[in-house]
Formats: sequence, C-alpha cells, structure tokens
Amino acid sequence: MQDIKTDHLELFYDCVDESNNILYEAFHKSYFELIEMTVENILSADVVCDCDEETTHKLNLVYDKMANIDFTVEDVRKAMQAIFLKGFKEMRIANGNTTPDTLGIFIAYLISKLHLDKTISILDPLCGTGNLLHTILNHLDKDCKAFACDNNEWMIKITKMVSDLLSIDVELYLQDTLTLSAKNLDCIVFDMPNAIIEEDKTYFPYQAILHYKNMLNAGGTMIGILNQDFFNYDKNQDFKKQLLEDCSIIGLVELPDSMFVAKPKIIVVIQKCILDKKNCFMVKLPSFTDVKEFNQSLLEIEAWFEKNKNNRSEENK
Repeated sequence: MQDIKTDHLELFYDCVDESNNILYEAFHKSYFELIEMTVENILSADVVCDCDEETTHKLNLVYDKMANIDFTVEDVRKAMQAIFLKGFKEMRIANGNTTPDTLGIFIAYLISKLHLDKTISILDPLCGTGNLLHTILNHLDKDCKAFACDNNEWMIKITKMVSDLLSIDVELYLQDTLTLSAKNLDCIVFDMPNAIIEEDKTYFPYQAILHYKNMLNAGGTMIGILNQDFFNYDKNQDFKKQLLEDCSIIGLVELPDSMFVAKPKIIVVIQKCILDKKNCFMVKLPSFTDVKEFNQSLLEIEAWFEKNKNNRSEENK
C-alpha cells in the first residue's frame, strides 16, 4: 500500500506511462492518442480498446497496480501534466501552454479573496492543457461552474481527459477565443500566450481582454498572466480608455524574475466596476521558495483586501 503522496503521484504517472508504452507496441499511434486510449481504459475500469489477448493481459496487470489506491485530485493532475510534458517533448511540440502550478494556486487565493460567495462561474478562454483551470478548481473551496475554450483540438481533448479523471465538470468550447460568447460570468482567468506584434493591427492581448470584459457580470473579475511589457503597446491609450469605461484595474503583481527568465510576467487583476483609480494593490512577489518574503507579500495583499472590503462579491455571505 502506498502511503506517501509523492509515491501516489509517481505510481499514477508510471502506470499511465507503462500503459502508453504497451499500447504503442500494439497500435503505433501518436503519444497523445495513446494517452487518450489509456485514460479511456482507466475511466472505464476495463480495457475498452480493441486489443489482442496478450496486450489486454499486460494492460490489466498495469491497471491492477492502481486498484484500491486513494489518489488525490492533485496526485492525478500533477501526474498527467508530467505525462503531457513528456508527450510534448517526444512530439517536439513547444509546451508553452502549461502554466506553473504555483501560479494557479496563487490565483486561486486571489479568487477566494475577491469572491466570498460559495458558488461562482469561472472561465479560462485560453485553456491550453487546462492546468491553470484545474489547479485553481482543486484549490478553491467553492462550488464552481467551469468553462474552458481553446482553438486547438488536442488542447481541448487534454483538458477533457484531465477533467474526467478529476471528476470535474468543465464545459468545453473548441473555437477561436475571440468568437467565444458568454454572459454573467463571475471570474475569467487566463495565461496569455506570447503575441506577435503586427504593424497596423490591434495587439491581440488588448483585443482579447476587451472581448472578455463583456462576458463578466457587474463586480466580476478577470485575472490574467501577461508579459511584463503588456502596457507598453498602448501608445494612444485606446486600450486603457476602453477598458476603464466599465472596469478598474485593482491589482498588479510582478512575478519572480527566476520564474520567467526570457520574458518576465505579471498578473493583472481587473474588476468590472468603477473604483478610485488609486485603489490598486501593487506587489512584487519574491521567489515562491522564499517563505518569509513571500508571506510578507501576502500580508500586504491581505491588508489591501481588509481596507477595500467593498471590492468583493458578497452575495452569499
């Protein structure tokens, strides 16, 4: 019996990886197709792919190792992210769509401070592998109605696989994020991909944020991970003017230099309401491993929330 969390995580990873290898010998499919077959077998608690007797026997021996093990949602999520990273490497695909776990946990903390209601709706309109959304949902003590969108078929399939394994109900949309239509959302979260700046064209992150703000209800929030130079492309202040027509920027968090060496990042927190423009918390986070300094940064954020209680959704206090 496994009784250490890291052992659980490693066991789940090893079994999925071993299953993929066995299926490859039988079917010679791409790595992500093999993962999809493995996940279908695990969810069905049976070998549902059309295998010969020997392959079925080998697979059952692997899945038997997982029987009666109480895997946590974080065991499963982390193991699957490691599997996907291996898949990206083997298929020579850039893994820029995977958001670090620490950022998901931190954003979950911000959501818990901004939304006191027990039930909220939350959307990731640029979900990639779904790691940001799943991390947030795993660390929120709330009933969440979750939505996710991506224009890549395999990213949506990956998000669905993990959602099913975690028993999380996520409504998925395979489409361009700028065509996505939703209303009355409490919270939108995203990790903005690096955008190519095209001459005489609107900077994509500005387009996206102005599109997303129309999906929020009054008092709703948008929390985005963006390049540190995000505001530098608003030469005529057109983006800022349009955003501040019905929204306020209430938080700017500069992320640790060690986390993104090539392209430093920030977290921007936007709320759909008009507030005093000075009413914004600004924090530079130290390394997440520097517990003392990191806790000091959290105290600064806590103090801001205590001082600005009216910024929070309190419908169901």
